[in-house]
Amino acid sequence: MLTPALDEQTSISEEIEDMREQMVSLGNQLGFMHPEVQHCSRQLDQLLLRYYEADKTDNRK
Repeated sequence: MLTPALDEQTSISEEIEDMREQMVSLGNQLGFMHPEVQHCSRQLDQLLLRYYEADKTDNRK
């Protein structure tokens, strides 16, 4: 069984991959400077911060 932090990291990893794919797809369709793509990029940044925070929490144990 995974620890809660590792389980959270796994979940966030999946969200990161989904958001990255969405961002790239939108970027290819609309151009990477389009506001929707920039919004995805900011969401991806937030997911990455959550992932690293969960990793830091897990490494303290």
